[in-house]
Formats: sequence, structure tokens, C-alpha cells
Amino acid sequence: MRSRLGWKRVNYMTIMEKNSNNCLHPEGLRVVVGLGSRCPACEERLDDAGVARWVREAESARDEAYSMVEGDEFSRIACEERQREVYRRRKVMYELQNAPRMVTRRPEMLLVTYDLRRDRYECRIFYKERRTAGGTDLVIVDAVEGEISKLLVHADPNVRLAAEKVEELHELRSKAFAGEPALARRVFYASEL
Repeated sequence: MRSRLGWKRVNYMTIMEKNSNNCLHPEGLRVVVGLGSRCPACEERLDDAGVARWVREAESARDEAYSMVEGDEFSRIACEERQREVYRRRKVMYELQNAPRMVTRRPEMLLVTYDLRRDRYECRIFYKERRTAGGTDLVIVDAVEGEISKLLVHADPNVRLAAEKVEELHELRSKAFAGEPALARRVFYASEL
């Protein structure tokens, strides 16, 4: 990075952490219906443009490292480390873009919870077999009839199934008596799906 006083060295981790809310998304990103991708470590959600921006951040940090290499062994190692990070992020991005979304596995269990603070439902999908790359494991939907009904016509059958179960819990919550506490979560096993 160029400053008024000449070239100065920039800490790679500081750049990356500043731009990604202090998380490098070490476990990669997972597909979340309606919200793009989600980091399992920090729960940050990124749309397709956000994932591309995340990759570009690594690329610009790598490009800055190329200008810092002056024969110094430490600079060369830092440059190689940045290049590895670019490769890792591109791999995550390509996996998200090329994930076969039509191959679906039947869920073993669904956990539908209501988040009172955010007024939304989260449906976690658990599979008996290993989940396919790009397979859905979390569906988040606002607690509004129109938003829930949009997911009932989704292309992914597991998302449609999750939307049905979210709708069931939503109906149960709306029918709760005034004195009773409304149901906040419900588990659906394979036999109920």
C-alpha cells in the first residue's frame, strides 16, 4: 500500500478481518434458501454478489502483496499465503455456483424454531446421509403468511417440505389462547414427513 511517506507493509489478516466482520469463513459457506450463503462459524449471510466481493477482497490483498515482495523471505511467504487464501475462496465460490441443486436427499428430521426477537422462523434440516454440496440445511423465513407461502412453490422439495412445517407451526402459534404461551419450537421426525 502506498502512503505519503512511501511504501508501508500492511498486515494481511487485518485487511481480511476488517472486510469480513472478523471472520475468514474457515469452514466455507453453505447455501441458505432466500438469503444466498451462510458461514457456519459466524452466521454471516452473503448473497452471490457478497461472495464475489469476498473473493475480490482476497484478490486485492494478494495484489498488494505482489507489490511488497522485495526479495524478503517474509514478504514472499506472506504473498504465498495470500495466494492460498484466494484459491480457497475461489473454490468455495465455485462450489456454491456449481452445486447440483436438483439432487436432494430426504431429511431425517426438521427442527422449526420461532425467533421472537426477529419475528421469523428458522427451520434446520437434518439428513441421515451426508448432505450434498449446495444442499439446503437451513431455511429462514419471516413470520408473515406471504413469505411462508412463497417457499411453498420453491424448486427444492426439501424447502417446500420445510415451508409446510413452518406453516404448521405458524398456525399453531396463531391459534394459541391468550393466557397460554405460544409454542416456540417443534421437531418433525422422518415418520411425520
